[in-house]
Amino acid sequence: MYKWLFEDRSGGKIVMREHTLRQLGIATGIALAVLLLEVIGGFISHSLALLSDSGHIFADTLALGLSWFAVRLAQRPANAKATFGYHRVGVLVALVNGVSLIVMAALIVREAYERFVSPVEINTVQLLIFACLGLVANLWMVRLLHGGHRGNLAVRSAWLHVIGDSLASVGVVASGVVVMTTGWRFVDPAASVMIASLILFGGWRVARDAARVLLELPPRSLRPADLEAAILAVEGVKGVHDLHVWAITPQFPYLSSHLLVEEQSLSQAHEIVRSVENVLKRLGIAHTTFQIECIDCCPEGAFCTQEGTQVHTDGRHTTI
Repeated sequence: MYKWLFEDRSGGKIVMREHTLRQLGIATGIALAVLLLEVIGGFISHSLALLSDSGHIFADTLALGLSWFAVRLAQRPANAKATFGYHRVGVLVALVNGVSLIVMAALIVREAYERFVSPVEINTVQLLIFACLGLVANLWMVRLLHGGHRGNLAVRSAWLHVIGDSLASVGVVASGVVVMTTGWRFVDPAASVMIASLILFGGWRVARDAARVLLELPPRSLRPADLEAAILAVEGVKGVHDLHVWAITPQFPYLSSHLLVEEQSLSQAHEIVRSVENVLKRLGIAHTTFQIECIDCCPEGAFCTQEGTQVHTDGRHTTI
């Protein structure tokens, strides 16, 4: 897997290394220092771009802190109260981070409009000093979080915060250079709008992915129709219905279904299930639950509705 993750083969559970939490903690400390630095620098230099960047840093700090909390909580084992564990805390954190990015972008655009209407004098020397310090710190945080963003949605949302702020710092430095060399004060609010656009794009993607998980929609990489066809192609499977595909987290897809097979011994049916599981593992689904049936109780197709599902027992199986 990724360097931030390791797989416990004995339990088949993906857990986060302790150094991941340490790196998230270090990144949070850096973000707090940069926040203070850029707030002071923004007021001294009268730069909206730098103040906008400090607002984004505030969101970064919140995102990193929430991500640290989510990763820590996700390490707790499943129990009677949380049978899937606490992995979705990270999804909730990602949703909060994504929405905060969108709100932050809207506030920056509003302030940029006011600066277009009433430009202010900018102290470019102070602006460049603070912006360059912020850029170095942001690049350090990007390095710290690199790799972990692929394995955890909460870490990914924090990483996107930091990436967006690194790009924003580049924009602030560039606007400072232009103002210094040309005197065009409109460049500062224009850079703020560019920063807001980057923030908005990243926030929308994170919020969209988190909402997709919480709505229990199939992962984008998995098409239910293709999964149904793959299951039906397994020898011994005569039909598929009540097929559900969702994700506990984007890295934890789950599938449940009823499989129609000919009447046979339990051991024979078990071999069919094993074959189906192997096929689905190759497609990226390692967590499955199947119910074996020998009578087609639902001729409506693979994707049954709960309203159309009834409870009945015929002595050989129970379908819910």
